[in-house]
Amino acid sequence: MRIPASLILCLFAGLAAAAPPGPVLTLERAETRSLQNHPSLDELRERIRAAEERAVAEGELDDPRLSAGFSNVPVDTFDLDQEPMTQVQVGLHQDFPPPGTLGLRERQERQKGEAYRWRRADTRAELVRRVRKAWLERFYLDRALAVVAENLELFEELLSIARSQYRVGEGLQQEVLLAQLERDKLLDKQTDLERQRAAADSRLAKLLTGREYRFRLPEALPELPDPPARDALGDTLPEHPKVRAMDARIRGQRTGADLARKAALPKMGVDLTYGHRPGSASDGEAWADFVTARFRVSLPLFTADRQDRELAAALAERDALEHKRRNMLLDLRSAARSQRAALEASKRRVELYEDTIIPESAQTVEASVAAYTTGRLGFLDLVRSRIEDFEHQLDKWRLRVDVEQAKADLLYLAADGEGER
Repeated sequence: MRIPASLILCLFAGLAAAAPPGPVLTLERAETRSLQNHPSLDELRERIRAAEERAVAEGELDDPRLSAGFSNVPVDTFDLDQEPMTQVQVGLHQDFPPPGTLGLRERQERQKGEAYRWRRADTRAELVRRVRKAWLERFYLDRALAVVAENLELFEELLSIARSQYRVGEGLQQEVLLAQLERDKLLDKQTDLERQRAAADSRLAKLLTGREYRFRLPEALPELPDPPARDALGDTLPEHPKVRAMDARIRGQRTGADLARKAALPKMGVDLTYGHRPGSASDGEAWADFVTARFRVSLPLFTADRQDRELAAALAERDALEHKRRNMLLDLRSAARSQRAALEASKRRVELYEDTIIPESAQTVEASVAAYTTGRLGFLDLVRSRIEDFEHQLDKWRLRVDVEQAKADLLYLAADGEGER
Protein backbone atom coordinates (compact mmCIF):
# COMPACT_ATOMS: atom_id res chain seq x y z
CA MET A 1 0.00 0.00 0.00
CA ARG A 2 1.38 3.42 -0.96
CA ILE A 3 0.77 6.78 0.65
CA PRO A 4 -2.17 8.51 -1.07
CA ALA A 5 -1.17 11.19 -3.55
CA SER A 6 -3.45 13.75 -1.89
CA LEU A 7 -1.61 13.27 1.41
CA ILE A 8 1.79 13.50 -0.27
CA LEU A 9 0.85 16.78 -1.97
CA CYS A 10 -0.55 18.16 1.26
CA LEU A 11 2.63 17.34 3.12
CA PHE A 12 4.87 18.70 0.38
CA ALA A 13 2.97 21.99 0.37
CA GLY A 14 4.53 22.70 3.79
CA LEU A 15 3.54 25.05 6.56
CA ALA A 16 4.93 28.47 7.29
CA ALA A 17 7.11 28.67 10.36
CA ALA A 18 5.92 30.85 13.19
CA ALA A 19 7.62 34.24 13.30
CA PRO A 20 9.64 35.15 16.39
CA PRO A 21 7.77 37.39 18.86
CA GLY A 22 8.38 41.11 19.17
CA PRO A 23 7.88 44.29 17.13
CA VAL A 24 8.65 44.38 13.42
CA LEU A 25 12.12 45.79 12.78
CA THR A 26 12.43 47.06 9.22
CA LEU A 27 15.83 47.67 7.67
CA GLU A 28 15.20 51.41 7.46
CA ARG A 29 14.25 51.58 11.12
CA ALA A 30 17.32 49.59 12.10
CA GLU A 31 19.56 52.04 10.23
CA THR A 32 17.88 55.03 11.87
CA ARG A 33 18.10 53.57 15.35
CA SER A 34 21.77 52.70 14.99
CA LEU A 35 22.67 56.24 13.90
CA GLN A 36 20.76 57.99 16.66
CA ASN A 37 22.75 57.15 19.77
CA HIS A 38 25.62 54.88 18.85
CA PRO A 39 28.58 55.41 21.22
CA SER A 40 31.18 55.49 18.44
CA LEU A 41 29.45 58.50 16.84
CA ASP A 42 29.07 60.22 20.21
CA GLU A 43 32.76 59.66 20.93
CA LEU A 44 33.86 61.27 17.67
CA ARG A 45 31.47 64.17 18.15
CA GLU A 46 33.13 64.92 21.49
CA ARG A 47 36.59 64.59 19.92
CA ILE A 48 35.56 67.16 17.31
CA ARG A 49 34.39 69.51 20.05
CA ALA A 50 37.62 68.99 21.98
CA ALA A 51 39.71 69.82 18.90
CA GLU A 52 37.70 73.00 18.30
CA GLU A 53 38.18 74.12 21.89
CA ARG A 54 41.87 73.26 21.80
CA ALA A 55 42.34 75.21 18.56
CA VAL A 56 41.23 78.42 20.28
CA ALA A 57 43.58 77.77 23.19
CA GLU A 58 46.56 76.97 20.95
CA GLY A 59 46.13 80.26 19.09
CA GLU A 60 46.70 82.33 22.23
CA LEU A 61 49.90 83.51 23.87
CA ASP A 62 51.04 81.88 27.08
CA ASP A 63 49.88 83.66 30.21
CA PRO A 64 52.18 86.46 31.40
CA ARG A 65 54.13 85.80 34.58
CA LEU A 66 54.10 88.01 37.66
CA SER A 67 57.10 88.29 39.94
CA ALA A 68 57.59 90.12 43.24
CA GLY A 69 60.59 90.44 45.53
CA PHE A 70 63.24 92.57 47.16
CA SER A 71 66.50 93.79 45.67
CA ASN A 72 69.71 94.98 47.36
CA VAL A 73 68.50 94.50 50.94
CA PRO A 74 71.32 95.17 53.48
CA VAL A 75 72.07 92.02 55.43
CA ASP A 76 73.28 93.82 58.55
CA THR A 77 69.91 95.32 59.45
CA PHE A 78 67.51 94.14 56.74
CA ASP A 79 66.13 97.68 56.89
CA LEU A 80 64.43 98.48 53.58
CA ASP A 81 64.94 102.25 53.84
CA GLN A 82 68.58 102.13 54.94
CA GLU A 83 70.22 102.02 51.51
CA PRO A 84 69.16 103.97 48.42
CA MET A 85 69.60 100.89 46.19
CA THR A 86 67.14 98.75 48.15
CA GLN A 87 63.97 98.10 46.14
CA VAL A 88 60.66 96.37 46.49
CA GLN A 89 60.10 95.01 42.98
CA VAL A 90 57.06 93.85 41.01
CA GLY A 91 57.56 92.51 37.50
CA LEU A 92 55.63 91.24 34.49
CA HIS A 93 57.16 88.81 32.00
CA GLN A 94 55.76 87.75 28.62
CA ASP A 95 57.20 85.14 26.25
CA PHE A 96 56.62 85.23 22.49
CA PRO A 97 57.09 82.25 20.18
CA PRO A 98 58.57 82.73 16.71
CA PRO A 99 56.24 84.69 14.40
CA GLY A 100 53.51 82.52 12.88
CA THR A 101 53.78 79.77 15.49
CA LEU A 102 50.43 80.49 17.15
CA GLY A 103 48.61 80.44 13.82
CA LEU A 104 50.22 77.12 12.93
CA ARG A 105 49.26 75.60 16.27
CA GLU A 106 45.67 76.69 15.84
CA ARG A 107 45.60 75.39 12.26
CA GLN A 108 46.98 72.02 13.31
CA GLU A 109 44.23 71.55 15.91
CA ARG A 110 41.55 72.53 13.41
CA GLN A 111 43.01 70.01 10.97
CA LYS A 112 42.73 67.37 13.70
CA GLY A 113 39.09 68.34 14.12
CA GLU A 114 38.59 68.04 10.36
CA ALA A 115 40.10 64.56 10.42
CA TYR A 116 37.70 63.60 13.22
CA ARG A 117 34.77 64.93 11.17
CA TRP A 118 35.68 62.73 8.24
CA ARG A 119 36.27 59.80 10.58
CA ARG A 120 32.77 60.33 11.94
CA ALA A 121 31.36 60.37 8.41
CA ASP A 122 33.20 57.12 7.68
CA THR A 123 31.96 55.62 10.94
CA ARG A 124 28.38 56.52 9.99
CA ALA A 125 28.77 54.86 6.59
CA GLU A 126 30.46 51.82 8.13
CA LEU A 127 27.74 51.58 10.77
CA VAL A 128 25.04 51.60 8.09
CA ARG A 129 26.89 48.87 6.20
CA ARG A 130 27.24 46.72 9.31
CA VAL A 131 23.57 47.18 10.22
CA ARG A 132 22.48 46.29 6.70
CA LYS A 133 24.61 43.16 6.56
CA ALA A 134 23.62 42.05 10.07
CA TRP A 135 19.93 42.67 9.35
CA LEU A 136 20.14 40.81 6.03
CA GLU A 137 21.94 37.89 7.67
CA ARG A 138 19.22 37.68 10.28
CA PHE A 139 16.64 37.78 7.48
CA TYR A 140 18.34 34.86 5.74
CA LEU A 141 18.39 32.84 8.96
CA ASP A 142 14.66 33.46 9.43
CA ARG A 143 13.96 32.22 5.90
CA ALA A 144 16.30 29.26 6.32
CA LEU A 145 14.59 28.25 9.56
CA ALA A 146 11.21 28.54 7.86
CA VAL A 147 12.38 26.21 5.08
CA VAL A 148 13.79 23.76 7.61
CA ALA A 149 10.57 23.90 9.63
CA GLU A 150 8.58 22.99 6.52
CA ASN A 151 10.95 20.15 5.81
CA LEU A 152 10.73 18.92 9.40
CA GLU A 153 6.94 18.97 9.26
CA LEU A 154 7.07 16.85 6.14
CA PHE A 155 9.54 14.30 7.45
CA GLU A 156 7.79 13.94 10.79
CA GLU A 157 4.64 12.97 8.88
CA LEU A 158 6.53 10.75 6.44
CA LEU A 159 8.30 9.03 9.32
CA SER A 160 4.99 8.40 11.06
CA ILE A 161 3.46 6.97 7.88
CA ALA A 162 6.55 4.87 7.10
CA ARG A 163 6.47 3.38 10.58
CA SER A 164 2.76 2.59 10.27
CA GLN A 165 3.29 0.86 6.91
CA TYR A 166 6.28 -1.06 8.23
CA ARG A 167 4.30 -2.33 11.23
CA VAL A 168 1.58 -3.76 8.96
CA GLY A 169 4.13 -5.26 6.57
CA GLU A 170 3.51 -2.85 3.68
CA GLY A 171 6.71 -0.83 3.97
CA LEU A 172 10.45 -1.35 4.20
CA GLN A 173 12.62 -0.78 7.24
CA GLN A 174 14.99 1.12 4.97
CA GLU A 175 12.24 3.68 4.34
CA VAL A 176 11.73 4.16 8.09
CA LEU A 177 15.46 4.56 8.69
CA LEU A 178 15.84 7.02 5.82
CA ALA A 179 12.95 9.18 6.99
CA GLN A 180 14.31 9.10 10.54
CA LEU A 181 17.83 9.96 9.40
CA GLU A 182 16.67 12.91 7.32
CA ARG A 183 14.47 14.11 10.20
CA ASP A 184 17.41 13.98 12.61
CA LYS A 185 19.70 15.77 10.17
CA LEU A 186 17.12 18.52 9.87
CA LEU A 187 16.86 18.79 13.64
CA ASP A 188 20.62 19.23 13.79
CA LYS A 189 20.50 21.88 11.07
CA GLN A 190 17.65 23.64 12.86
CA THR A 191 19.67 23.73 16.09
CA ASP A 192 22.68 25.15 14.27
CA LEU A 193 20.57 27.79 12.50
CA GLU A 194 18.97 28.80 15.79
CA ARG A 195 22.44 29.21 17.27
CA GLN A 196 23.42 31.38 14.32
CA ARG A 197 20.24 33.44 14.67
CA ALA A 198 20.93 34.04 18.38
CA ALA A 199 24.42 35.27 17.47
CA ALA A 200 22.95 37.45 14.71
CA ASP A 201 20.45 38.90 17.19
CA SER A 202 23.30 39.74 19.55
CA ARG A 203 25.29 41.49 16.80
CA LEU A 204 22.26 43.43 15.63
CA ALA A 205 21.28 44.42 19.18
CA LYS A 206 24.81 45.75 19.74
CA LEU A 207 24.57 47.88 16.60
CA LEU A 208 21.18 49.15 17.81
CA THR A 209 22.78 50.01 21.19
CA GLY A 210 21.00 47.10 22.84
CA ARG A 211 17.52 48.57 22.68
CA GLU A 212 15.67 45.81 20.86
CA TYR A 213 16.58 42.32 21.94
CA ARG A 214 13.29 40.77 20.82
CA PHE A 215 12.07 41.66 17.36
CA ARG A 216 10.92 40.08 14.15
CA LEU A 217 11.68 41.00 10.58
CA PRO A 218 9.21 41.59 7.77
CA GLU A 219 8.48 38.77 5.35
CA ALA A 220 9.67 40.60 2.22
CA LEU A 221 13.34 41.04 1.40
CA PRO A 222 14.08 44.76 0.84
CA GLU A 223 16.14 45.77 -2.17
CA LEU A 224 18.94 48.25 -1.58
CA PRO A 225 19.68 50.95 -4.18
CA ASP A 226 21.97 49.93 -7.00
CA PRO A 227 25.57 51.05 -6.39
CA PRO A 228 27.34 53.30 -8.91
CA ALA A 229 28.81 51.78 -12.04
CA ARG A 230 32.31 50.34 -11.93
CA ASP A 231 34.13 53.35 -13.43
CA ALA A 232 32.07 55.89 -11.49
CA LEU A 233 32.81 54.13 -8.22
CA GLY A 234 36.53 54.01 -8.98
CA ASP A 235 36.55 57.76 -9.64
CA THR A 236 34.86 58.57 -6.33
CA LEU A 237 37.09 56.46 -4.08
CA PRO A 238 39.57 59.34 -3.45
CA GLU A 239 36.57 61.24 -2.03
CA HIS A 240 35.67 58.45 0.40
CA PRO A 241 35.42 59.70 4.02
CA LYS A 242 38.18 57.33 5.11
CA VAL A 243 40.54 58.82 2.51
CA ARG A 244 39.41 62.38 3.31
CA ALA A 245 40.19 61.75 6.98
CA MET A 246 43.67 60.62 5.99
CA ASP A 247 44.07 63.73 3.81
CA ALA A 248 43.26 65.89 6.83
CA ARG A 249 45.81 63.98 8.92
CA ILE A 250 48.44 64.53 6.23
CA ARG A 251 47.70 68.26 6.18
CA GLY A 252 48.01 68.28 9.96
CA GLN A 253 51.38 66.54 9.75
CA ARG A 254 52.57 69.07 7.17
CA THR A 255 51.60 71.79 9.61
CA GLY A 256 53.54 69.88 12.25
CA ALA A 257 56.60 70.01 10.00
CA ASP A 258 56.14 73.77 9.65
CA LEU A 259 55.99 74.03 13.44
CA ALA A 260 59.20 72.02 13.69
CA ARG A 261 60.86 74.55 11.37
CA LYS A 262 59.61 77.38 13.56
CA ALA A 263 61.17 75.67 16.58
CA ALA A 264 64.61 76.38 15.08
CA LEU A 265 63.94 80.15 15.14
CA PRO A 266 64.73 82.38 18.12
CA LYS A 267 62.09 82.79 20.82
CA MET A 268 61.61 86.18 22.39
CA GLY A 269 60.49 87.56 25.72
CA VAL A 270 59.87 90.92 27.39
CA ASP A 271 60.40 91.69 31.09
CA LEU A 272 59.07 94.86 32.73
CA THR A 273 59.96 95.48 36.40
CA TYR A 274 58.94 98.32 38.69
CA GLY A 275 61.23 98.93 41.69
CA HIS A 276 60.02 101.02 44.62
CA ARG A 277 62.65 102.53 46.94
CA PRO A 278 61.04 102.99 50.35
CA GLY A 279 63.68 105.28 51.89
CA SER A 280 64.40 109.01 51.52
CA ALA A 281 67.41 111.27 51.14
CA SER A 282 68.98 113.26 54.00
CA ASP A 283 66.97 116.29 52.98
CA GLY A 284 63.78 114.28 53.45
CA GLU A 285 62.99 113.92 49.75
CA ALA A 286 61.80 110.41 48.80
CA TRP A 287 64.05 108.42 46.55
CA ALA A 288 62.84 108.01 42.99
CA ASP A 289 61.49 104.61 41.96
CA PHE A 290 63.08 102.59 39.14
CA VAL A 291 61.60 100.95 36.04
CA THR A 292 63.53 98.18 34.31
CA ALA A 293 62.73 96.81 30.84
CA ARG A 294 64.48 93.85 29.25
CA PHE A 295 64.19 92.11 25.90
CA ARG A 296 65.18 88.44 25.79
CA VAL A 297 65.89 86.24 22.79
CA SER A 298 66.94 82.60 22.65
CA LEU A 299 69.93 81.55 20.59
CA PRO A 300 69.25 78.22 18.84
CA LEU A 301 72.89 77.60 18.01
CA PHE A 302 72.91 73.85 18.50
CA THR A 303 70.01 72.50 16.45
CA ALA A 304 71.58 69.39 14.97
CA ASP A 305 70.48 67.01 17.72
CA ARG A 306 67.20 68.63 18.66
CA GLN A 307 65.31 70.93 16.30
CA ASP A 308 66.71 69.33 13.16
CA ARG A 309 65.84 65.87 14.47
CA GLU A 310 62.31 66.98 15.33
CA LEU A 311 61.88 68.37 11.82
CA ALA A 312 63.19 65.14 10.28
CA ALA A 313 60.78 63.14 12.45
CA ALA A 314 57.84 65.32 11.40
CA LEU A 315 58.71 64.92 7.72
CA ALA A 316 59.05 61.15 8.15
CA GLU A 317 55.62 61.01 9.81
CA ARG A 318 54.17 62.97 6.91
CA ASP A 319 55.71 60.60 4.37
CA ALA A 320 54.45 57.59 6.34
CA LEU A 321 50.88 58.94 6.24
CA GLU A 322 51.13 59.56 2.50
CA HIS A 323 52.24 55.95 1.97
CA LYS A 324 49.39 54.80 4.18
CA ARG A 325 46.95 56.81 2.07
CA ARG A 326 48.15 55.15 -1.12
CA ASN A 327 47.83 51.73 0.49
CA MET A 328 44.35 52.64 1.71
CA LEU A 329 43.28 53.50 -1.84
CA LEU A 330 44.69 50.20 -3.08
CA ASP A 331 42.63 48.37 -0.44
CA LEU A 332 39.46 50.27 -1.34
CA ARG A 333 39.92 49.62 -5.07
CA SER A 334 40.58 45.94 -4.40
CA ALA A 335 37.47 45.72 -2.24
CA ALA A 336 35.42 47.47 -4.93
CA ARG A 337 36.56 45.01 -7.60
CA SER A 338 35.96 42.02 -5.33
CA GLN A 339 32.49 43.11 -4.23
CA ARG A 340 31.52 44.05 -7.80
CA ALA A 341 32.47 40.57 -8.98
CA ALA A 342 30.57 39.00 -6.07
CA LEU A 343 27.48 41.09 -6.84
CA GLU A 344 27.45 40.24 -10.53
CA ALA A 345 28.04 36.53 -9.87
CA SER A 346 25.29 36.39 -7.24
CA LYS A 347 22.87 38.19 -9.55
CA ARG A 348 23.54 35.69 -12.32
CA ARG A 349 23.03 32.79 -9.93
CA VAL A 350 19.79 34.27 -8.56
CA GLU A 351 18.49 34.62 -12.10
CA LEU A 352 19.48 31.03 -12.85
CA TYR A 353 17.78 29.75 -9.70
CA GLU A 354 14.57 31.73 -10.14
CA ASP A 355 14.22 31.14 -13.88
CA THR A 356 15.48 27.56 -14.14
CA ILE A 357 16.54 25.62 -11.07
CA ILE A 358 13.60 26.37 -8.75
CA PRO A 359 10.90 25.74 -11.40
CA GLU A 360 12.68 22.57 -12.53
CA SER A 361 13.02 21.42 -8.93
CA ALA A 362 9.30 21.98 -8.30
CA GLN A 363 8.47 20.05 -11.49
CA THR A 364 10.78 17.24 -10.36
CA VAL A 365 8.95 16.99 -7.03
CA GLU A 366 5.56 16.91 -8.76
CA ALA A 367 6.77 14.27 -11.21
CA SER A 368 8.23 12.22 -8.35
CA VAL A 369 4.92 12.32 -6.48
CA ALA A 370 3.05 11.24 -9.60
CA ALA A 371 5.54 8.45 -10.31
CA TYR A 372 5.44 7.26 -6.70
CA THR A 373 1.65 7.06 -6.58
CA THR A 374 1.65 4.89 -9.71
CA GLY A 375 4.39 2.61 -8.44
CA ARG A 376 7.05 3.75 -10.90
CA LEU A 377 9.25 5.43 -8.24
CA GLY A 378 10.42 4.24 -4.85
CA PHE A 379 10.03 5.97 -1.52
CA LEU A 380 13.75 6.70 -1.29
CA ASP A 381 13.81 8.56 -4.60
CA LEU A 382 10.72 10.51 -3.57
CA VAL A 383 12.43 11.65 -0.38
CA ARG A 384 15.62 12.58 -2.21
CA SER A 385 13.72 14.78 -4.67
CA ARG A 386 12.16 16.69 -1.79
CA ILE A 387 15.50 17.05 -0.02
CA GLU A 388 17.04 18.51 -3.15
CA ASP A 389 14.13 20.91 -3.54
CA PHE A 390 14.54 22.22 0.00
CA GLU A 391 18.30 22.62 -0.53
CA HIS A 392 17.57 24.64 -3.64
CA GLN A 393 15.21 26.84 -1.62
CA LEU A 394 17.94 27.46 0.94
CA ASP A 395 20.43 28.26 -1.81
CA LYS A 396 17.99 30.69 -3.41
CA TRP A 397 17.55 32.67 -0.19
CA ARG A 398 21.29 32.62 0.45
CA LEU A 399 21.98 34.05 -2.99
CA ARG A 400 19.27 36.71 -2.76
CA VAL A 401 20.69 37.89 0.55
CA ASP A 402 24.24 37.74 -0.85
CA VAL A 403 23.18 40.15 -3.60
CA GLU A 404 21.91 42.71 -1.08
CA GLN A 405 24.94 42.29 1.17
CA ALA A 406 27.28 42.90 -1.78
CA LYS A 407 25.24 46.03 -2.55
CA ALA A 408 25.71 47.16 1.06
CA ASP A 409 29.48 46.81 0.70
CA LEU A 410 29.55 48.73 -2.58
CA LEU A 411 27.28 51.48 -1.25
CA TYR A 412 29.68 51.93 1.66
CA LEU A 413 32.56 52.30 -0.79
CA ALA A 414 30.50 54.86 -2.72
CA ALA A 415 29.90 57.03 0.37
CA ASP A 416 31.22 60.58 0.13
CA GLY A 417 30.35 61.67 3.67
CA GLU A 418 29.13 65.12 2.64
CA GLY A 419 26.42 66.35 4.97
CA GLU A 420 27.13 63.60 7.49
CA ARG A 421 30.02 65.13 9.39
